Amino acid sequence: MTAYVEECRREWKRLGVPDLLAEEMATELEADLAEAEADGVSAAEMLGESDPRRFATTWARERGLVAEPVPQKRRRRVWPWVVGAVVFLFFFLSWLALQTLGTSGASSTPPAQVHPVRPIPAVRVPHLVGLKACHAERIARRQGLKVRDVPRSRCNAVVVEQHPHPPAVVPRHAPLTLLTRP
Repeated sequence: MTAYVEECRREWKRLGVPDLLAEEMATELEADLAEAEADGVSAAEMLGESDPRRFATTWARERGLVAEPVPQKRRRRVWPWVVGAVVFLFFFLSWLALQTLGTSGASSTPPAQVHPVRPIPAVRVPHLVGLKACHAERIARRQGLKVRDVPRSRCNAVVVEQHPHPPAVVPRHAPLTLLTRP
């Protein structure tokens, strides 16, 4: 077992454990091994590990003589993104070339003109039941709905019903009625 203890000493020295403490730990380890052998316990059962370097490192960490290793940052792999970008670019340029070649032939009909149609702005009616009247009014106005003014004296009233009901979609600036209860 002296070879095991010597290997531990070398590991403690490599880890930077002071010589006096390393010698003290080696003496203690030899004494523990001798005591275990006298009690009929094998060194392998006592040590639990067969690798003296790992055992020495663990023992030094448990005693606070060696700092815990700093976990290494995982390096992000960039190459899959680069390959994906190159493949995407290849297919996009191929598609663009096909589009250009497909429209370059002579055509007897002029291209159709498209005139955009302006959609009527619509808003979704928010759920306001259960909110205080002034808060519900602010939310509805932010949505673009026209709300009957709630008097300041009724601001603490709670909305118990609303017309139209959510989740209806109505034109912007449509009227919204809030029924409140004090």
